Amino acid sequence: MASGEELTFTGFFIELMERSQSRMKQAMDGLTDEQLYYQPAEASNSIGWLVWHLSRWKDIQTGRIADEPEVWVTDNWAGRFGLPEDRNGNGDTPEQVASFRADRGLLTGYAEAAHGVALRRVREATPEMLTRPYQVPGRPERPTWQRLLTNAIDYTEHTGQIAYLRGMLTGTGWL
Repeated sequence: MASGEELTFTGFFIELMERSQSRMKQAMDGLTDEQLYYQPAEASNSIGWLVWHLSRWKDIQTGRIADEPEVWVTDNWAGRFGLPEDRNGNGDTPEQVASFRADRGLLTGYAEAAHGVALRRVREATPEMLTRPYQVPGRPERPTWQRLLTNAIDYTEHTGQIAYLRGMLTGTGWL
């Protein structure tokens, strides 16, 4: 954001998404496939799985806000990954997490596609869209902007997990 620009909710959210994406890409840079899918404990997540899950959630949530289908489905990313259209990582078993492997180009391709469409969706969000009720099954109804804040926490937590795993694998000099 340039000096003197008015800070808006969507501007702040877009900046957070951009920084999260940048840190995620930076943490993946130079990793071997073995490192990308390393799990420090049997039931823990790998960097590759976290990148995919974070991208899926970004695609799902911003798609719901914009009332658009997920690029996971419309651009056949699900088919290319060989995964069900409704799989997003929530509720994955330890076995599903451990068996998740995707070609690096496929993984980064989807991460970029989901990120690009999510940015557009948030940029185009109107005040009416941000204040309308948003319902997540099993949770209280909230305004859409509050759902985006929950997503911001998710992006930050998962990006932090990715960075932590990278540090475990290669030390702190990667950053």
